[in-house]
Amino acid sequence: MLQSKPAPRRLDAPTLEMIVVVMLTTLHDFLLSDVLSLPLALRRGPLAQLRALDAVASGLELVVPIIIFVLMVGLWLLGRNAWVRRVAVLFLAWVTLRLVFKISLVLSIIVSRPQTGAGVLLRDTVVLWFVIFLLFGVWYWVIDGGGPDARRDAAAGPGRAQRFDFQFPQRAAALPGWADWRPGLWDYLFLGFSGSTQFGLSDTAVLSVRAKLLLTLQVTLSIAVIVFIASIATGLIR
Repeated sequence: MLQSKPAPRRLDAPTLEMIVVVMLTTLHDFLLSDVLSLPLALRRGPLAQLRALDAVASGLELVVPIIIFVLMVGLWLLGRNAWVRRVAVLFLAWVTLRLVFKISLVLSIIVSRPQTGAGVLLRDTVVLWFVIFLLFGVWYWVIDGGGPDARRDAAAGPGRAQRFDFQFPQRAAALPGWADWRPGLWDYLFLGFSGSTQFGLSDTAVLSVRAKLLLTLQVTLSIAVIVFIASIATGLIR
């Protein structure tokens, strides 16, 4: 009996979409001014030990995204989609920690150097606010229901259905014309936008603990940027 040939392995398009979107979260490094640059701040420090971290910090901001991108593309080509998601989550955690550190750094610079230019602060405020809602929108897109691939498979059949982290109105009730609706990337970016502007997710309920922790962190960072940095910059203009 002739054995049927195995079906050729197809590259998973949603996984490639995840790679592209996750890597876009690093573009803010090219927009932030020197005031928020970790190497530049360390260069001003009096301790020699901090100066030694200058080259390491500069290299990490450029080398790590390149390494992660190559690793994720390699795993995608090998069909290891689950590992791509794990690497994406770790990388998002690294970007989030760096964002927290940079916001803390600019707050400390403002306190120690109140003469910082208002124009620089306003520009950094806009960039930081944009990065916050983009980064956490991607976070919500990656974690909800196990990720984009798991949500797609769950829609195809109940075999891999997982608990959702967010309850969209279209899921909560049977609305006419929304029976087969599934949230996409833009829906989660809107959640990130709502979290940074309304300090909440509007009509979408937060269900899981991890989603609540992420939203708490997003609101905290948004308050720090909008209330403290923007208000100080406005005061300098006046």
